[in-house]
Amino acid sequence: MKRTIKEKKVLKKLGIPDFRHMTKDKIIKFATMLPYMDPLVAKAALEQFPEFKDMACNIIFQFKESMDTALQHNDKSQDEFYLTCNRIIDSLEKELEKENISSEERDRIEDKMIMIAKMKGEKDTENKKFISRILLGGAGLATLFGVAASSLLGGNSQASVNENDMIEDDEDSKGEINDDIIDV
Repeated sequence: MKRTIKEKKVLKKLGIPDFRHMTKDKIIKFATMLPYMDPLVAKAALEQFPEFKDMACNIIFQFKESMDTALQHNDKSQDEFYLTCNRIIDSLEKELEKENISSEERDRIEDKMIMIAKMKGEKDTENKKFISRILLGGAGLATLFGVAASSLLGGNSQASVNENDMIEDDEDSKGEINDDIIDV
């Protein structure tokens, strides 16, 4: 049973007197609530807040720029790490080329080279996880605004938001149903 949120409850959850007081920091919370809002309330809210689309696009753009910057710094850090590892391996290879080293010393040098190779592999795995987290964050943000847009256009979308967090507050947690929540 899906519930919808009325305007008064949305304003209360956002902590604003009306939708003209919407700020950039509240836009994401507002977008997560859209799928649970009465469609007429959502449309009325957006009429009072015409900058929604521009702010949503701006948030996504800023997030993309942050992702790009993080990836650039990550690439630089990765390159420096691999360069350092390669220098160490080159140095160890020169040690192996010496003719008068013992087999124990040769084994020790080879073990160090293997350790460096493992470090490079671990760094690569760590880097791939980092990139995945960034991409998932971007996809999540885009999905959030996509779900919000879909709900306004009458689509039947499911968001991975805890519905109770969007609907309940102190009054509702006692099991009472007030005029702010209606069953559809």
